[in-house]
Amino acid sequence: MEDEKFMKEAIKEAEIALREGNWPIGCVIELEGKIIARAHNQVDSKKDKLAHAEMLAIKQVQDILLENKNKATLYTTYEPCPMCFGAIILNKIKRVVSGIDLDQSGAMFFRENLPLLFKQNKFHVEFITGVLAEECHRIFLQGEPTKDLIKDGLIKK
Repeated sequence: MEDEKFMKEAIKEAEIALREGNWPIGCVIELEGKIIARAHNQVDSKKDKLAHAEMLAIKQVQDILLENKNKATLYTTYEPCPMCFGAIILNKIKRVVSGIDLDQSGAMFFRENLPLLFKQNKFHVEFITGVLAEECHRIFLQGEPTKDLIKDGLIKK
């Protein structure tokens, strides 16, 4: 399956994020069967709250995305946050494939229903979740950054 092939690449990026001490979230962007961008979460290592995997990947190829409107697919190991959702819409990414969603991770800090927002937006984004969910969830739970979120009550154990 193509979705699984590209999600495996996103998982590789999540593993890099984990090794660097960041939330283990990875992302790749595919266009016409080829990966055109790849990134991993770097919020902690760069001390930059905007350095989400999705944002970093989109920044690499903004011009290509806008030249190829409604053709690219973004693969992410973790459901995009509202900030990344905005970047997805603005850059005309047609499809988002997520490994795990916010409910599966126990996250409590974003209660928006992003799949519903994707559907309600003027620019419809196809949203698929659950691709290689077990692998994505496993690596997410290995992340040391989650300890602070558990302590702060933002995610469940």
